[in-house]
Amino acid sequence: MDRLYAWLAELAGQGLLPDALRYPFVARGLVAVLLLAPLLGGMSHLVVARRLAFFSTALGQAALTGLTLGLLAGEPLSAPYAGVFGFCIASAILMVYVKRRSRLPPDTLIGVFMALTLGLGICLLVAATKQFNIHQIEAVMFGSLLTVTDTDLLLLAVAGVAILAVLARVYNGLLLDSLGRPLAGVAGVDTALYEYLFVVLLTLAIVVALKVIGALLVEALVVVPAAAARNLARSTRGYVAWSVASALATGVAGIFLSTRFRVPTGGAVVLALAVCFFVTLALGAMLGRSSGDER
Repeated sequence: MDRLYAWLAELAGQGLLPDALRYPFVARGLVAVLLLAPLLGGMSHLVVARRLAFFSTALGQAALTGLTLGLLAGEPLSAPYAGVFGFCIASAILMVYVKRRSRLPPDTLIGVFMALTLGLGICLLVAATKQFNIHQIEAVMFGSLLTVTDTDLLLLAVAGVAILAVLARVYNGLLLDSLGRPLAGVAGVDTALYEYLFVVLLTLAIVVALKVIGALLVEALVVVPAAAARNLARSTRGYVAWSVASALATGVAGIFLSTRFRVPTGGAVVLALAVCFFVTLALGAMLGRSSGDER
């Protein structure tokens, strides 16, 4: 990785790339975004189709609680993955289990779990700040280029390849289940298995994204790319392509905005995503009017 950083720094010194890439931590952040955007952007349309936007928010809140549990259990602040992933996966599976057996609306149940995990996380955070500086924890909550390490990049690459490989194998069944559960059942799809599988994959993707985007903002990168893509896409393939492209463009823009204005990476990426959504909304409306005029 050091050779890659040196090469990027050399290109930046020659004026071929942005000057910020002279610094290794910016280069690491850029590599992280290039790995992360296809992963979350590729899953985004399934999250929206399955109406799991609120569910993603709840997982982000659960990550805060898992973080504090991991820190209190003795995990290093640089890699609190066991606590975060363990608590998030338990919360995700429990939410799906209760949702499938309750008559209450799914958003109501998710709201209950979110309130529980957030309240528990805030209480535990008070105890964690007695051992750690609050600014160190904020980096995990909101995302920071300074905290991304080569180990994080390796974990992100391995997790991304594994998740995308599983998704490629079960994609047709997942899409059918997302669009119509009764139809999926008739086609022989095990809807319960696919629902549990998808939330586990989504949880893993969210956990490995925390260092870059942050626990409280990760939901935006899971949902907004698909929302922006929906404004322009005219087919399923176009939907996926536009979603990944939106995640890549806004992720890279967020990296350089955060270094230029010295703001948290997560916040900069989210702002770029919001701008992307409204731009595609306007473009989609213009293209729609143009198509109507031609007809």
